[in-house]
Amino acid sequence: MNSLFLDFYGYVVKLDCQSDKILSLLARDFSFFTKNAGEANLWIRAEITQEIESRIPSGLVALKQNQRAITFEKGERRYNYFYGQAVSVMDYDKKEMRVYSKNEDYLHELLYLAILSRETKSHDLSGLHKIHAFGVAKGETALVGMMNMKGGKTTLFSYFIDQPGYEIISDDTPLVNESGEILPFPIRIGFELNSFTKDRLESYQGKSYYFEREEYGPKRLIDIQEFTNPIATKKDRVILFQGVRVHGATDAETVQISKLKMFRYLMKNLIIGMGLPMVLEYYLESGWKGRLRNFQILARRFWSAFNLLRRSACYEVRMCSVPEKNYVVVKGLLDSYAGE
Repeated sequence: MNSLFLDFYGYVVKLDCQSDKILSLLARDFSFFTKNAGEANLWIRAEITQEIESRIPSGLVALKQNQRAITFEKGERRYNYFYGQAVSVMDYDKKEMRVYSKNEDYLHELLYLAILSRETKSHDLSGLHKIHAFGVAKGETALVGMMNMKGGKTTLFSYFIDQPGYEIISDDTPLVNESGEILPFPIRIGFELNSFTKDRLESYQGKSYYFEREEYGPKRLIDIQEFTNPIATKKDRVILFQGVRVHGATDAETVQISKLKMFRYLMKNLIIGMGLPMVLEYYLESGWKGRLRNFQILARRFWSAFNLLRRSACYEVRMCSVPEKNYVVVKGLLDSYAGE
């Protein structure tokens, strides 16, 4: 059985899997974070098997249930049962996870989400947090744009990835440390084929691959390191903006806003973390220890948001329905600060 090692800013995941295809896909998903070997903080062993039901002990009472999974607990082990298709078993004492699935596509999806969930929880506890936004940089300035889901983050991001002079931070989840500085979290970008993406990403079509999502259908992916733009380093000068759609607008515009108003946007996208692409609800520990850890995470996110605000210029970008016009306005905003 072959192994894949991923190092997320000191949190190392070791993945063993019998499928070379899955290891190759996950290596592309997280190409910036791959490493040769090392001592792991989490060991995941994955297996394709038809034996799913027997992986959960009989007699356990469900801890919680939603449309995707049923969760059980026994001692230091948490079982997530994905309705006959897969099971994940997290042993918190041993810091090991086993994932069983009936097919490769679903196993790829579960492993991707499980890795994100565990590294996010570890980073949250150490003061390194994701913000639901896209991020690019120029010079010493980071531009971090928050938008609602389906609001156009990947669309705007895609304009920057083939423009010289700009650096990649993330298309969905930049990192914010306790000092309010922005760190890159460049993982694969995902997009749905439409008239826009066919034109913008045409040259990358032959390098893309598919991610079969159980709930939302297939998505086309591109390894972040297929792009020529470099990955950004840590940035302490930040432009924060919230993109808002204006119905009927023929042009886009930027409006500077107060830090208090921006804090409301950060409450949603950083402190609460709505829309972040991981399934934390499947892996959050229960009991008073778990609730204490969650309170610690909330406090740390609040502190990071406060420090991010202190060092940021704050804007709303009032967007129209023409992506090119939105890009011109956002690019102009970044260029004006990077040129100072």
